[in-house]
Amino acid sequence: MFFNKTFIIALTISLITHAAIFIKLPHLNLFSKRQAQKRIEVTYIKERAKSASLDTYTQKFPKKPSHQVSSKSVAPPPQIKKEQIFSKLDNIPIRKPKVTWPEIVAMKKKITMPSLSEKKMTNPVYLSYYQIIREKIKRAAYENYTRLVNGEVYLSFIILNDGQLKEERINERKSSPHSYLKEIAIKSIYDASPFPSFPKELDYPELSFNVIISFEVE
Repeated sequence: MFFNKTFIIALTISLITHAAIFIKLPHLNLFSKRQAQKRIEVTYIKERAKSASLDTYTQKFPKKPSHQVSSKSVAPPPQIKKEQIFSKLDNIPIRKPKVTWPEIVAMKKKITMPSLSEKKMTNPVYLSYYQIIREKIKRAAYENYTRLVNGEVYLSFIILNDGQLKEERINERKSSPHSYLKEIAIKSIYDASPFPSFPKELDYPELSFNVIISFEVE
């Protein structure tokens, strides 16, 4: 009985001694390793910034003194009658622009074509065709003649069998020296062409004609 108690005490002392040795040795400190392997968690608590109140941003302006204007101190606008305004406008003289119209001078123009004595005039067919040509040239000259210039122009021209104008020439010696009349005479011949074709009795490739155009203003 005594032996068992002694054994238990000795065993207990031995266990305590060994436990103390294990705890003191750094390489055998198992508890420290386990404690070192544990993660350290740090929690941050973010505090919300307090929103600035509107009172900090609002500026306090001094109140303007309210001026109450009485209706008696304000003078009423002057009353203007409409009749007075229109009466003044009626008295203002209005100048009307003077319109000057150009004076129109009546021009009595006259175109004549004196007859020529030629040997071919004995043929009635030629004479009839010649009268047709003269009449067409006379009408064209009357339309083109617009100036107060008098004179005569002597013309010679050739017409082909189909009525086309081949050529024309002015007899300068017999004609008026005014260039305007010469231009009108040439233009009138071209305006009158083409002429009618030759009749069957006039079996010629071309025929020559002479005319005098007289320009006169009455």
